[in-house]
Amino acid sequence: MENYFIIHGSFGSSQENWFPWLEETLIKKGKQVFNLDYPCGGGNQNFKNWEYVLNSVRRFINEDSVFFCHSISCVFLAKYLIKNDLKVGKVVFVSGFNNYLGLDDDFDEVNCTMYTNRLSELKNHANERICYYSDSDPFVKFSYLEDFAKTVNAECHHVKDAGHFNHSAGYDKFEELLKYIK
Repeated sequence: MENYFIIHGSFGSSQENWFPWLEETLIKKGKQVFNLDYPCGGGNQNFKNWEYVLNSVRRFINEDSVFFCHSISCVFLAKYLIKNDLKVGKVVFVSGFNNYLGLDDDFDEVNCTMYTNRLSELKNHANERICYYSDSDPFVKFSYLEDFAKTVNAECHHVKDAGHFNHSAGYDKFEELLKYIK
């Protein structure tokens, strides 16, 4: 059964940026949606805690599932699928990376457990891989965004001046994502 998952990023929530809009749009189309909150902040945000949350709905993950991930959740999902040997239909990564950002210690501390050296294996766990990234992302270097997309062998969408595809960049809606809904 086709269903949809939305996963937020570091220090985030399910009710910010374009996530509530996408959830509401999917529900109006009669789709099953999982837009959960994952633990954030020092001592809370780590792979183990996020895995625990996603495991709570693991029985719904199947080869028709579609995931929309933002920022650190992109590599989290990749690592989760690889580690648990799960296969899904499609993953749409927005501002995905697999590198220390060097912005400040808080971000690097909460992100570090998500990174993986097995990222290239994602092609065996997702039939379609799509990446959106911008040349004006204030948090993630453009080369990190490109490297992530290349490593997961994704269909790439470079969007000029889209920042981090978040509220401050004007992304309370993300109409382009609607093309990935059946």
